[in-house]
Amino acid sequence: MNKKISLGIAIGLMALVAAATFIITYNYSMKVFNNTVKSVSEKEEVYTKLSEMDKYVRANYIGTLDENMLMNSIMEGYIDGISDEYADYYTADEYAEILRQDSGVTIGLGITWEKENSGYIKVLSVNEGSSSANAGVAAGDIITAVNNTDVIAYEGGYDEASALLNCTEGTKVKLHIKRVNQQGISEFFAVDVVSEKTEIVSVTSRMIDNVGYIKVTAFNGKTPDQFRSAINGLLESGAEALVFDVRDNAGGLIEALQGSIDCILGDRDVVTAKFMNKEEVVVKTTEAEKISMPMTVIINGNTASCGELFALALKDEADAQIVGAQSFGKGVMQYTHKLNGGAAVKVTVATLSTAKSGEFNGTGIKPHFDVALPADTDLSVLSEEEIMQQDTQLLKAIEVVQTIK
Repeated sequence: MNKKISLGIAIGLMALVAAATFIITYNYSMKVFNNTVKSVSEKEEVYTKLSEMDKYVRANYIGTLDENMLMNSIMEGYIDGISDEYADYYTADEYAEILRQDSGVTIGLGITWEKENSGYIKVLSVNEGSSSANAGVAAGDIITAVNNTDVIAYEGGYDEASALLNCTEGTKVKLHIKRVNQQGISEFFAVDVVSEKTEIVSVTSRMIDNVGYIKVTAFNGKTPDQFRSAINGLLESGAEALVFDVRDNAGGLIEALQGSIDCILGDRDVVTAKFMNKEEVVVKTTEAEKISMPMTVIINGNTASCGELFALALKDEADAQIVGAQSFGKGVMQYTHKLNGGAAVKVTVATLSTAKSGEFNGTGIKPHFDVALPADTDLSVLSEEEIMQQDTQLLKAIEVVQTIK
C-alpha cells in the first residue's frame, strides 16, 4: 500500500537532503583544501630550508662553487628521491645527445665501448660506414692509447681517455689498437678516425640456408625503414622462415617498434599502456595483411622494454616461438619532458601489456625453449662461421623454425 506524505513534510525532507549534501560537499572541499595547504606549507618549509642552507654555504664555504654542477645536483637529487629506477634528469647537452640517438643519427667516431678489466677501452660495436669502420676498427678491439697517450697514463685514467671519444663533429682522434688474432697473437696498430654524423645501423640481416635472419639492436627513428628493407630483401631472396634476434636489445622508441612490426602483423591492437587515470593502445599496426610464415625470436637477460614487446607481439599475434634465456622484465613506459633551458626529466608514466600475454614488468618473458650460450662466449668477436658453430641459441632457433608447420 502506498503512503502519502504532505507537501510540507516533502519540502522539509528536501531541505534536509540539501543540507546533508552541502555538509558532505563542504567537508570534502575542506579536506582537499587542508591537504593542499599542508602540501604548500611543506614545500615552503623545504624551500626555506634549502635557501637557508645555500646562504650558510655561500657565507662560510672556503671552496669555489660550480653553479651548473650545484643546480644539476639539486635536480638529480629530486629524481633520486622519487624511487623510480628508470627516472632520470638530463642536462641540455645530454638531452640533445639523446634526441640525436633516438633519431637514429649520431655524431661521433661510430663506436660503442666499455671499460676492460685492465682499465683500457674495449670496443663493443662499430657502425657500418663510420670513420672507425672505414679505418678497420672492429668489435673486440682494445684501445690502449688515445692521441698518443696511454689510457691508464691519463690523470683520470679510463674516464678521461674515453671522454675524448665523445667529441664534436670534425674532430680527429688517433686510436692505438690492440687486437688478438685467431692464433691468439696480439697485434698492435694505430688509426686516425674523425668524428662525423652517421646513421645508426640497428638492423642487420642475412640468409642462413632457407631461413631469413634479422638482428635488431635497438628501436630508433631509423629502425622501421631498416627493418622493412631487411624483411623485403630476405623475402626476395626466398626466405621460407624468419628468425629475429633481439638479444641485448634494451628497447628504444615505442613508435619505432610500431613502425617495425607494422609490416609483419597486419591490422590489430598490439600493446596497451595503463596510465595513472586511463588506458590506451600505444602500439597499433595498420597493414592490411600480415606475413604468414614460421617465425622464432631469440631473447636473453638483456632483452628489455621494446625488445620484450617485440618478442611478445610476434608470440601473441604471429605464433612465433621464443628461444634463449628469460628476458629482463622492463614492462613500463617513460615519458621525457623538456624543461626550460633545454634540460629534461624522464619519469615512468605507465605499465605496458599485451592482450594475450598481459603484463611482464618485473617478471620478463620465459622462452618456449630455454637455451644457454656456452660459458664465456662473446658473440661480438666471432666470425659468421664461428657463430654458426658456437651460438647455441641461434642454432636452436633455426632448428625450431624449420620444424614449424
